[in-house]
Amino acid sequence: MPRARELSIAQRAFIIAKHQTGMSGRKIGEELGVSSRTVNNIIKLFGVRGSFEVAARSGRPRVTTQREDRRIVVTSRRNRRLTAPDIAAVINVRRPAPVSVTTVKRRLVESGLSGRVAAKKPLLRAQNIQKRLAWARAHVNWTAQQWKAVLWTDESKFELFGSKRRQFVRRRPGERFHPQCLTPTMKFGGGGVMVWGCFGAHKTGPLLRIEGILKKEEYLRILQTEVVPSGTALLGPGFVFQQDNDPKHTAKICREYLAREEAQGNLRVMKWPPQSPDLNPIELLWDELDRNVRKLVITSKASLWAALRSEWAKITPQTLTRLIERMPKVCRALLAAKGNHFDEKNCK
Repeated sequence: MPRARELSIAQRAFIIAKHQTGMSGRKIGEELGVSSRTVNNIIKLFGVRGSFEVAARSGRPRVTTQREDRRIVVTSRRNRRLTAPDIAAVINVRRPAPVSVTTVKRRLVESGLSGRVAAKKPLLRAQNIQKRLAWARAHVNWTAQQWKAVLWTDESKFELFGSKRRQFVRRRPGERFHPQCLTPTMKFGGGGVMVWGCFGAHKTGPLLRIEGILKKEEYLRILQTEVVPSGTALLGPGFVFQQDNDPKHTAKICREYLAREEAQGNLRVMKWPPQSPDLNPIELLWDELDRNVRKLVITSKASLWAALRSEWAKITPQTLTRLIERMPKVCRALLAAKGNHFDEKNCK
Protein backbone atom coordinates (compact mmCIF):
# COMPACT_ATOMS: atom_id res chain seq x y z
CA MET A 1 0.00 0.00 0.00
CA PRO A 2 1.48 3.38 -0.98
CA ARG A 3 2.39 5.80 1.75
CA ALA A 4 -0.19 8.55 2.33
CA ARG A 5 0.67 12.03 1.15
CA GLU A 6 2.02 14.13 3.99
CA LEU A 7 0.34 17.49 4.54
CA SER A 8 2.44 20.61 4.27
CA ILE A 9 3.14 23.01 7.14
CA ALA A 10 0.73 25.51 5.57
CA GLN A 11 -2.08 22.92 5.42
CA ARG A 12 -1.48 21.92 9.03
CA ALA A 13 -1.56 25.58 10.10
CA PHE A 14 -4.84 26.01 8.17
CA ILE A 15 -6.37 23.03 10.04
CA ILE A 16 -5.42 24.41 13.45
CA ALA A 17 -6.64 27.91 12.58
CA LYS A 18 -10.02 26.64 11.36
CA HIS A 19 -10.36 24.36 14.38
CA GLN A 20 -9.79 27.30 16.70
CA THR A 21 -12.64 29.17 14.97
CA GLY A 22 -14.95 26.27 15.82
CA MET A 23 -15.12 24.59 12.40
CA SER A 24 -15.65 20.83 12.55
CA GLY A 25 -13.06 18.32 11.42
CA ARG A 26 -15.37 17.08 8.66
CA LYS A 27 -15.81 20.59 7.21
CA ILE A 28 -12.07 21.29 7.39
CA GLY A 29 -11.38 18.00 5.63
CA GLU A 30 -13.82 18.82 2.84
CA GLU A 31 -12.12 22.16 2.21
CA LEU A 32 -8.66 20.57 2.05
CA GLY A 33 -9.73 17.40 0.28
CA VAL A 34 -8.53 15.11 3.07
CA SER A 35 -10.29 12.77 5.46
CA SER A 36 -11.73 13.98 8.76
CA ARG A 37 -9.58 11.35 10.48
CA THR A 38 -6.42 13.04 9.18
CA VAL A 39 -7.69 16.41 10.37
CA ASN A 40 -8.57 15.10 13.83
CA ASN A 41 -5.14 13.44 14.20
CA ILE A 42 -3.38 16.74 13.47
CA ILE A 43 -5.63 18.56 15.96
CA LYS A 44 -4.92 15.88 18.58
CA LEU A 45 -1.13 16.06 18.05
CA PHE A 46 -1.28 19.85 18.31
CA GLY A 47 -2.96 19.54 21.67
CA VAL A 48 -0.22 17.18 22.90
CA ARG A 49 2.90 18.90 21.45
CA GLY A 50 1.66 22.46 21.05
CA SER A 51 3.04 22.49 17.47
CA PHE A 52 1.73 21.49 14.06
CA GLU A 53 5.19 20.92 12.54
CA VAL A 54 6.20 17.41 11.49
CA ALA A 55 8.13 15.61 14.23
CA ALA A 56 11.65 14.52 13.40
CA ARG A 57 11.90 10.81 12.59
CA SER A 58 14.76 8.58 13.65
CA GLY A 59 14.85 6.74 10.32
CA ARG A 60 15.89 3.21 9.60
CA PRO A 61 19.01 2.23 11.59
CA ARG A 62 22.19 1.54 9.60
CA VAL A 63 23.03 -2.14 9.30
CA THR A 64 26.77 -1.48 9.03
CA THR A 65 29.12 -0.07 11.62
CA GLN A 66 31.54 2.81 10.96
CA ARG A 67 34.37 0.29 10.88
CA GLU A 68 32.56 -1.77 8.23
CA ASP A 69 31.85 1.38 6.22
CA ARG A 70 35.56 2.20 6.20
CA ARG A 71 36.40 -1.37 5.21
CA ILE A 72 34.00 -1.21 2.25
CA VAL A 73 35.69 1.97 0.98
CA VAL A 74 39.24 0.70 1.60
CA THR A 75 38.48 -2.60 -0.17
CA SER A 76 37.18 -0.75 -3.21
CA ARG A 77 40.13 1.66 -3.33
CA ARG A 78 42.65 -1.17 -3.14
CA ASN A 79 41.12 -2.80 -6.23
CA ARG A 80 39.05 -0.39 -8.31
CA ARG A 81 37.70 -3.21 -10.49
CA LEU A 82 35.89 -5.02 -7.67
CA THR A 83 32.11 -5.02 -8.13
CA ALA A 84 29.64 -4.34 -5.33
CA PRO A 85 28.84 -8.10 -5.03
CA ASP A 86 32.59 -8.79 -4.75
CA ILE A 87 32.94 -6.28 -1.91
CA ALA A 88 29.79 -7.55 -0.18
CA ALA A 89 31.28 -11.06 -0.21
CA VAL A 90 34.44 -9.76 1.49
CA ILE A 91 32.47 -7.89 4.17
CA ASN A 92 30.06 -10.74 4.85
CA VAL A 93 32.83 -13.19 5.77
CA ARG A 94 32.95 -11.65 9.27
CA ARG A 95 29.25 -10.91 9.71
CA PRO A 96 26.58 -13.17 11.23
CA ALA A 97 23.93 -11.44 9.09
CA PRO A 98 24.92 -10.62 5.48
CA VAL A 99 25.01 -7.08 4.15
CA SER A 100 23.11 -6.60 0.89
CA VAL A 101 24.74 -5.49 -2.35
CA THR A 102 22.47 -2.43 -2.29
CA THR A 103 23.89 -1.40 1.09
CA VAL A 104 27.45 -1.75 -0.23
CA LYS A 105 26.60 0.41 -3.26
CA ARG A 106 25.04 3.01 -0.98
CA ARG A 107 28.14 3.18 1.23
CA LEU A 108 30.41 3.53 -1.80
CA VAL A 109 28.33 6.35 -3.27
CA GLU A 110 28.25 8.10 0.12
CA SER A 111 32.07 8.11 0.08
CA GLY A 112 32.14 9.53 -3.47
CA LEU A 113 33.11 6.28 -5.23
CA SER A 114 30.86 5.88 -8.25
CA GLY A 115 31.03 3.25 -10.97
CA ARG A 116 32.41 4.62 -14.25
CA VAL A 117 33.84 3.31 -17.52
CA ALA A 118 37.61 3.00 -17.20
CA ALA A 119 39.49 5.53 -19.35
CA LYS A 120 41.87 3.91 -21.83
CA LYS A 121 45.31 5.48 -21.65
CA PRO A 122 48.87 4.22 -22.19
CA LEU A 123 50.62 3.13 -19.01
CA LEU A 124 53.01 5.86 -17.86
CA ARG A 125 56.21 5.06 -16.00
CA ALA A 126 58.18 7.60 -13.98
CA GLN A 127 60.68 8.25 -16.80
CA ASN A 128 57.82 8.68 -19.28
CA ILE A 129 56.23 11.32 -17.06
CA GLN A 130 59.49 13.26 -16.79
CA LYS A 131 59.99 13.25 -20.57
CA ARG A 132 56.42 14.41 -21.16
CA LEU A 133 56.96 17.21 -18.66
CA ALA A 134 60.20 18.25 -20.38
CA TRP A 135 58.40 18.32 -23.74
CA ALA A 136 55.67 20.58 -22.33
CA ARG A 137 58.23 22.99 -20.86
CA ALA A 138 60.09 23.15 -24.17
CA HIS A 139 56.96 23.97 -26.18
CA VAL A 140 54.64 25.87 -23.86
CA ASN A 141 55.82 29.24 -25.22
CA TRP A 142 55.71 28.31 -28.88
CA THR A 143 53.96 30.81 -31.12
CA ALA A 144 51.07 30.02 -33.46
CA GLN A 145 53.46 30.18 -36.42
CA GLN A 146 55.77 27.61 -34.86
CA TRP A 147 52.88 25.17 -34.34
CA LYS A 148 51.76 25.74 -37.93
CA ALA A 149 55.20 24.61 -39.12
CA VAL A 150 54.75 21.07 -37.71
CA LEU A 151 53.88 18.09 -39.89
CA TRP A 152 51.88 15.74 -37.65
CA THR A 153 52.05 12.06 -38.62
CA ASP A 154 50.84 8.74 -37.31
CA GLU A 155 49.51 5.29 -38.18
CA SER A 156 46.10 4.11 -37.08
CA LYS A 157 44.05 0.97 -37.42
CA PHE A 158 40.33 1.21 -38.10
CA GLU A 159 38.36 -1.83 -36.98
CA LEU A 160 35.92 -3.40 -39.39
CA PHE A 161 33.33 -4.22 -36.72
CA GLY A 162 32.62 -2.48 -33.42
CA SER A 163 34.98 -1.65 -30.61
CA LYS A 164 36.53 -3.45 -27.67
CA ARG A 165 34.55 -4.12 -24.54
CA ARG A 166 34.43 -1.37 -21.93
CA GLN A 167 35.63 -1.93 -18.39
CA PHE A 168 34.03 -0.35 -15.35
CA VAL A 169 35.89 0.95 -12.30
CA ARG A 170 34.80 2.77 -9.19
CA ARG A 171 36.34 6.20 -8.67
CA ARG A 172 35.89 9.57 -7.01
CA PRO A 173 35.56 12.88 -8.90
CA GLY A 174 38.99 13.90 -10.23
CA GLU A 175 40.31 10.32 -10.30
CA ARG A 176 39.57 9.56 -13.98
CA PHE A 177 43.30 9.26 -14.78
CA HIS A 178 44.35 7.60 -11.52
CA PRO A 179 46.59 4.62 -12.52
CA GLN A 180 44.20 2.17 -10.84
CA CYS A 181 41.27 3.61 -12.79
CA LEU A 182 42.80 3.22 -16.27
CA THR A 183 42.57 0.46 -18.84
CA PRO A 184 46.08 0.28 -20.41
CA THR A 185 45.86 0.17 -24.21
CA MET A 186 47.89 -1.35 -27.01
CA LYS A 187 48.12 0.62 -30.21
CA PHE A 188 46.84 -1.99 -32.68
CA GLY A 189 44.78 -5.15 -32.58
CA GLY A 190 41.85 -6.91 -34.27
CA GLY A 191 40.85 -6.91 -37.92
CA GLY A 192 40.48 -3.85 -40.11
CA VAL A 193 42.42 -1.38 -42.25
CA MET A 194 45.69 0.24 -41.15
CA VAL A 195 46.58 3.65 -42.58
CA TRP A 196 49.32 6.27 -42.37
CA GLY A 197 48.45 9.94 -42.65
CA CYS A 198 49.74 13.43 -41.99
CA PHE A 199 48.61 17.04 -41.81
CA GLY A 200 50.19 20.42 -41.27
CA ALA A 201 48.71 23.85 -40.62
CA HIS A 202 45.31 23.77 -42.38
CA LYS A 203 45.92 21.04 -44.98
CA THR A 204 45.96 17.25 -44.94
CA GLY A 205 48.60 15.18 -46.68
CA PRO A 206 48.07 11.79 -48.31
CA LEU A 207 46.30 8.90 -46.60
CA LEU A 208 48.16 5.65 -47.30
CA ARG A 209 46.85 2.14 -46.80
CA ILE A 210 49.34 -0.19 -45.13
CA GLU A 211 49.12 -3.83 -46.18
CA GLY A 212 50.27 -6.34 -43.61
CA ILE A 213 52.83 -5.34 -40.98
CA LEU A 214 54.58 -2.02 -41.45
CA LYS A 215 58.32 -2.75 -41.24
CA LYS A 216 61.22 -0.33 -41.02
CA GLU A 217 62.04 -0.69 -44.75
CA GLU A 218 58.50 0.24 -45.74
CA TYR A 219 58.47 3.11 -43.27
CA LEU A 220 61.72 4.41 -44.75
CA ARG A 221 59.99 4.46 -48.12
CA ILE A 222 57.16 6.52 -46.59
CA LEU A 223 59.71 8.98 -45.21
CA GLN A 224 61.35 9.32 -48.61
CA THR A 225 58.29 9.46 -50.86
CA GLU A 226 55.64 10.99 -48.60
CA VAL A 227 56.99 12.81 -45.55
CA VAL A 228 59.61 15.04 -47.15
CA PRO A 229 57.55 15.86 -50.29
CA SER A 230 54.32 16.40 -48.31
CA GLY A 231 55.97 18.45 -45.58
CA THR A 232 57.72 20.64 -48.12
CA ALA A 233 54.55 21.11 -50.17
CA LEU A 234 52.32 21.87 -47.17
CA LEU A 235 54.71 23.83 -44.95
CA GLY A 236 57.84 24.67 -46.93
CA PRO A 237 61.49 23.62 -46.48
CA GLY A 238 62.71 23.25 -42.92
CA PHE A 239 59.34 22.09 -41.56
CA VAL A 240 59.19 20.36 -38.17
CA PHE A 241 58.59 16.62 -38.47
CA GLN A 242 56.69 14.84 -35.71
CA GLN A 243 56.51 11.09 -35.22
CA ASP A 244 56.16 8.87 -32.18
CA ASN A 245 58.75 6.46 -30.81
CA ASP A 246 57.53 3.30 -32.48
CA PRO A 247 60.51 0.92 -33.00
CA LYS A 248 60.25 1.12 -36.79
CA HIS A 249 60.31 4.92 -36.58
CA THR A 250 63.49 4.88 -34.56
CA ALA A 251 65.21 2.12 -36.53
CA LYS A 252 68.81 2.92 -37.56
CA ILE A 253 68.07 3.26 -41.29
CA CYS A 254 65.25 5.71 -40.56
CA ARG A 255 67.29 7.73 -38.07
CA GLU A 256 70.18 8.02 -40.51
CA TYR A 257 67.90 9.15 -43.33
CA LEU A 258 66.25 11.82 -41.16
CA ALA A 259 69.66 12.99 -39.93
CA ARG A 260 70.79 13.53 -43.54
CA GLU A 261 67.60 15.43 -44.38
CA GLU A 262 67.99 17.54 -41.24
CA ALA A 263 71.62 18.33 -42.12
CA GLN A 264 70.48 19.54 -45.55
CA GLY A 265 67.87 21.84 -43.97
CA ASN A 266 64.90 19.98 -45.42
CA LEU A 267 63.29 19.32 -42.03
CA ARG A 268 63.77 19.37 -38.28
CA VAL A 269 62.82 16.34 -36.19
CA MET A 270 60.76 17.06 -33.09
CA LYS A 271 61.90 15.10 -30.02
CA TRP A 272 58.73 13.26 -29.02
CA PRO A 273 58.05 11.92 -25.49
CA PRO A 274 57.18 8.20 -25.16
CA GLN A 275 53.65 6.95 -24.46
CA SER A 276 52.11 10.25 -25.56
CA PRO A 277 49.40 9.79 -28.20
CA ASP A 278 47.26 12.22 -26.17
CA LEU A 279 49.62 15.03 -27.18
CA ASN A 280 49.35 14.38 -30.92
CA PRO A 281 46.45 16.29 -32.55
CA ILE A 282 46.23 13.71 -35.34
CA GLU A 283 44.79 11.29 -32.76
CA LEU A 284 41.73 13.53 -32.53
CA LEU A 285 41.60 13.56 -36.31
CA TRP A 286 41.57 9.74 -36.31
CA ASP A 287 38.70 9.82 -33.81
CA GLU A 288 36.67 12.17 -36.00
CA LEU A 289 37.43 10.07 -39.07
CA ASP A 290 36.27 6.94 -37.25
CA ARG A 291 33.01 8.59 -36.13
CA ASN A 292 32.25 9.73 -39.66
CA VAL A 293 33.00 6.32 -41.15
CA ARG A 294 30.79 4.57 -38.56
CA LYS A 295 27.81 6.50 -39.91
CA LEU A 296 28.20 4.68 -43.25
CA VAL A 297 27.35 1.12 -44.26
CA ILE A 298 30.62 -0.81 -44.04
CA THR A 299 30.57 -4.47 -45.07
CA SER A 300 34.17 -5.25 -46.03
CA LYS A 301 37.74 -3.98 -45.81
CA ALA A 302 37.40 -2.62 -49.34
CA SER A 303 34.36 -0.53 -48.43
CA LEU A 304 36.05 0.59 -45.21
CA TRP A 305 39.11 1.79 -47.11
CA ALA A 306 36.92 3.60 -49.65
CA ALA A 307 35.02 5.31 -46.83
CA LEU A 308 38.24 6.33 -45.08
CA ARG A 309 39.62 7.95 -48.23
CA SER A 310 36.34 9.73 -48.89
CA GLU A 311 35.98 11.10 -45.35
CA TRP A 312 39.68 12.05 -45.18
CA ALA A 313 39.19 14.22 -48.27
CA LYS A 314 36.27 16.00 -46.55
CA ILE A 315 38.31 17.21 -43.55
CA THR A 316 38.02 20.99 -43.47
CA PRO A 317 40.77 23.59 -42.90
CA GLN A 318 38.72 24.85 -39.94
CA THR A 319 38.98 21.45 -38.25
CA LEU A 320 42.76 21.37 -38.68
CA THR A 321 43.16 24.96 -37.50
CA ARG A 322 41.20 24.12 -34.36
CA LEU A 323 43.54 21.19 -33.66
CA ILE A 324 46.62 23.39 -34.05
CA GLU A 325 45.18 26.11 -31.80
CA ARG A 326 44.64 23.41 -29.15
CA MET A 327 48.38 22.75 -28.74
CA PRO A 328 49.27 25.63 -26.34
CA LYS A 329 46.42 24.45 -24.11
CA VAL A 330 47.79 20.90 -24.26
CA CYS A 331 51.15 22.11 -23.01
CA ARG A 332 49.57 24.05 -20.15
CA ALA A 333 47.34 21.11 -19.19
CA LEU A 334 50.33 18.77 -19.24
CA LEU A 335 52.31 21.11 -17.01
CA ALA A 336 49.38 21.37 -14.60
CA ALA A 337 49.19 17.55 -14.52
CA LYS A 338 52.97 17.40 -13.90
CA GLY A 339 53.49 15.16 -16.91
CA ASN A 340 50.67 12.74 -16.10
CA HIS A 341 47.47 12.18 -18.07
CA PHE A 342 45.29 15.27 -18.26
CA ASP A 343 41.59 15.88 -18.81
CA GLU A 344 40.80 16.73 -22.42
CA LYS A 345 38.18 19.29 -21.34
CA ASN A 346 41.08 21.47 -20.11
CA CYS A 347 42.19 21.84 -23.75
CA LYS A 348 38.92 23.16 -25.16
